[in-house]
Amino acid sequence: MDKVFIAEKNHVEKIKDSVKKALSNLEQILRKVGVTNLDRLKELKQEGEFGPDFLMYLEQLHEKNAALNLKGKFKRMEELKYLLSQPYFARIDLKGGGKAEKVYIGKFGLPESPSSVTDWRAKIASVYYRYRYPQKDIYYDTPGGVEKKDLLLKRTYEIADGELIKYYNNDIQLDENEIIIDKIGKKTGGVLEDIIETIQQSQMDIIESDPRQICIVQGCVGSGKSTVAIHKLAHIFFNYPNLIHSEKSIVVAKNQILVGYLSTLFPRLGIFDINYKTVREMVVNLIFREQIQIKTDLDNLGDLKGFKLEDLNNLYISLEKIHATYEKKLSDLFKVTEFEPFGGYRYSTNMSPFENINEILTELEEEISNQKDELKELPNDSIKAYLCRENLKSLRKLVNKLSDMKNDIKTNSVQEVAKSFGVDTKKSLTYAETILYVYIYLSLMGIHKHPTYEYCVVDEGQDFSPLEYAIMSKVVLRGRFGIFGDLNQSLDPSGIERWEDLFEIIKEAKSSVRFELSTNYRSTKPIIDLARKILNPFTNNFMPESINRMGAEPLIRLVENNAQVMNEFLSAIKKEAKV
Repeated sequence: MDKVFIAEKNHVEKIKDSVKKALSNLEQILRKVGVTNLDRLKELKQEGEFGPDFLMYLEQLHEKNAALNLKGKFKRMEELKYLLSQPYFARIDLKGGGKAEKVYIGKFGLPESPSSVTDWRAKIASVYYRYRYPQKDIYYDTPGGVEKKDLLLKRTYEIADGELIKYYNNDIQLDENEIIIDKIGKKTGGVLEDIIETIQQSQMDIIESDPRQICIVQGCVGSGKSTVAIHKLAHIFFNYPNLIHSEKSIVVAKNQILVGYLSTLFPRLGIFDINYKTVREMVVNLIFREQIQIKTDLDNLGDLKGFKLEDLNNLYISLEKIHATYEKKLSDLFKVTEFEPFGGYRYSTNMSPFENINEILTELEEEISNQKDELKELPNDSIKAYLCRENLKSLRKLVNKLSDMKNDIKTNSVQEVAKSFGVDTKKSLTYAETILYVYIYLSLMGIHKHPTYEYCVVDEGQDFSPLEYAIMSKVVLRGRFGIFGDLNQSLDPSGIERWEDLFEIIKEAKSSVRFELSTNYRSTKPIIDLARKILNPFTNNFMPESINRMGAEPLIRLVENNAQVMNEFLSAIKKEAKV
């Protein structure tokens, strides 16, 4: 037997021993929550999936055992169980500064082992994805800066049920497309599956891009954009743990079916607590949490298509005018001689007019409290006591005027802007009108009780309207979006027409980056060739490229009715299944 294979097989066993030891230690700790509770979790986790009942029960146990960090421990236990089956899938040998090192790369890291396994999301692991074969002078990022080393070996493993099946060295002769085609051929189930073993450089560029900006990905049909989106999130949570948290991030899809599809993959990547929503659910939550008093008929979609980017820009102008109005009102108020001593506040257009006034009121209430405390310490007939009482009179008068200004925003300004854009709040509002009204309300009143998200992934981004993107931008911090879609697959007539429009809509973002995925991994070459032939008369933009996965030539049949179509399908299926 190959000596290298024997050595590699022994290394797999060594790592498995470390995994078993770590798993045993963790199971002992988890027994503190009680065997009954653990058995219940196992019952709820059916067929390897993590349903809502399981996640709810885990959350309840986590809250009861906060000091134990049950969610973190359970997550780690699931990772270790996976590593027992497949400890790692790759190895890279690096040399730099006279020092050589072997780096084994797995789906999850194993720092508990003396011969550790590195998580695929670690900076050093990017070498495996970015360099096709061994070569001198490769570069990768580290917390301390860019490292330069030589890549001596790139090796890929096939490990199943904890047993090494084979390995191969990735050299200049190896066609990595063959590996991908082989992997695709072996996939048997699941709407989405992880791709950590076959991530391509174009996909890694997206996954590793800085999350503190808008990231737009135009991906052709079958390019794996939804899967890349989820891997990007996993990468973000690993590399930006203090900036972006999974429980404060959200995935937005057009409908509940898509949300369900996307949610199946997260637990396989060790993510249990991310939020999933449609825009409709988000709007309903905003209305409820912010106590917005309107009647709605969300089943009536209204005219989303009619509210174009130009209309949105006009809305921005109207809102800016409201800002300017209240900024002037505040400035004029503090120019009054009686109130001038309490001025000095700087108006911020990053906050709503309501929030600006609220902040001033908070400071004034604190000043009133200080003046009252000072008055208690002073002789009643002293000059200082007299001045304190006069200050309190002026402060109370100022507070009343500012409170009136706050009420004016809610009762008049919001309604006036809404009315100017055709929204009649005396009637039940359509879906489009509801989004428009809620956006106006939040712009002038601010968000007080609804959570804001640290990162947002939008799937099938081509099917969301400018209004829907506008409302999403209200609840996502600093324009941190990952938007994935294909303009050639637009199903909703109200969807955006150009990706460039998003830079005008999501104004909170400081910068943006755009990528394109053009390789189709889903279909065979003959199918892609036929699709391109059909599409060519209509568009040459964002056309899919084949990975050269071979298959039968597509058949084109002319039929006269639906019954004949069904018969053709049944005949083909029976032939394929050999029934």
